Amino acid sequence: MASKHLAGLVAIMLLGAGLRVHGLAQDIRFHPDEALFVTFARQAAVQGDWLLHGTLDKPPLTIYVNALALTAFGITTLPNGVLTLDVHSGEFAARVPGVYASVLLIAVGYALGKRLYKGEKRTQYIVPLLLALSPLAVAFGAAAFTDELMLLCVTLALWMGVRRQWIWAGIWIAAGLWCKQQAVLYVPLVIGIGWLCERRVGRCFSVHKGLRFGVPIVLGLGLLVAWDSARGQDTSLWTLATVNNDPGRLASVDELLPRLVQWWQYGQYLVGGAIVTAVLGIAATAGLIKRVSNFSRQHRLLISRDLWLDGILAGYIVVYLAVHWLVAINIYDRYLLLILLPVLLLVSRGINTLTQNLKGVWVNRYLVLIIAVICLPTAWMATEGKLPIGGDGGRHNGIEQVADYLNGQRLGAIVYDHWLGWELGYYMGTWSDKRRVYYPTPDALLADALLQPDRAPRYFIVPEWADATMWLNALRKGQFTVAESYQQGAFAVYELLPP
Repeated sequence: MASKHLAGLVAIMLLGAGLRVHGLAQDIRFHPDEALFVTFARQAAVQGDWLLHGTLDKPPLTIYVNALALTAFGITTLPNGVLTLDVHSGEFAARVPGVYASVLLIAVGYALGKRLYKGEKRTQYIVPLLLALSPLAVAFGAAAFTDELMLLCVTLALWMGVRRQWIWAGIWIAAGLWCKQQAVLYVPLVIGIGWLCERRVGRCFSVHKGLRFGVPIVLGLGLLVAWDSARGQDTSLWTLATVNNDPGRLASVDELLPRLVQWWQYGQYLVGGAIVTAVLGIAATAGLIKRVSNFSRQHRLLISRDLWLDGILAGYIVVYLAVHWLVAINIYDRYLLLILLPVLLLVSRGINTLTQNLKGVWVNRYLVLIIAVICLPTAWMATEGKLPIGGDGGRHNGIEQVADYLNGQRLGAIVYDHWLGWELGYYMGTWSDKRRVYYPTPDALLADALLQPDRAPRYFIVPEWADATMWLNALRKGQFTVAESYQQGAFAVYELLPP
């Protein structure tokens, strides 16, 4: 029997790994934020800038891991001994750590479910299965964002909290903070679940245990502050993170419904597609209600602790979603990753409760297989970038060709780039000899362009999804000759001849 269960777990792990490796093999361009992080990783691995100088608003751990992956899988040496990075090799290499982290997350999810739900073997297997097949987890499993490694770290922290190993729980939270600041949002969940596990063995969450948990976090934060100070930048990563992410207000009344709809558009992929997520969510809710209704005096102590676990997980999800809905925080699909595991834990337990007493024995016997068949199609779509989550949805397909075109122009050519920023910078390569310039408004571009004495050729790049009318009109009004010199796919390039 033990070998049978091991074979089942191995099959789930192989399924999850296969999906993520398939995603890794896709020819998909970077999302703007992926390009940002990988540009800093390239800066470290190729140019030796391990302090990551520049406008960085994220901690360095994931970027360092990506830099090591670039070194292992992407960097080559030119005939003159200079290191360089092919942009396509860089895409593959920078996404490799996310694949490893996502596969390990499945194993940790199993270990966590086994620890929390002793005696519920099907729940223990449904948890890793849903992690393996979750479109959201799959989409970010083969990506170069900072979120996947952070999610693995905070999940390890939760597992350590469940095992009442508070020093290790604190260390993993600190590691998560070194990946992304949002790891701090897992602290209440780790404390809540850890407190419940202490109660299960008749102990309490004491001040001593709190210190063992908190000291590594404080030390980790202190080291991160010291690292940021050593960079010697005018603006710290903390300031930039606040500027980029702090809305400073609640959502207005007319924003509430659109925000709710947009969160659902992303949230429907937590478990499967929209219908699958809704059906399994309703089934899980019915199962949890059934569990509450089965509350009895003779099992009062045991069941009350189980209900506490359900309540803590559900409370965390509700509060997290309410804050992200009611506060005018940016709506990003990856922000839902922090509730992925709590959602899947509740869904797994609810489904197990609802189906365990069904008369149809075949349903119980093949429940895991049924879930796999239902969820697999959407997970496969996620691997190929066909869902509106994880990547840029093909928005920047062809950017490498336009980058090659610009790199083929004369030494020192000026590229006016308002919309593409980090993406174009990454795809123009490590050692591009062109000058990219950003201006916030058409008037600012025109004023500076007229003062530019250099007679080097100038180019203005426009993606198809941007309205460049005001920009081109301003340049023509300033007596610039504007001629389209490149048009392919989603991008056009205009050559500008000064008056």
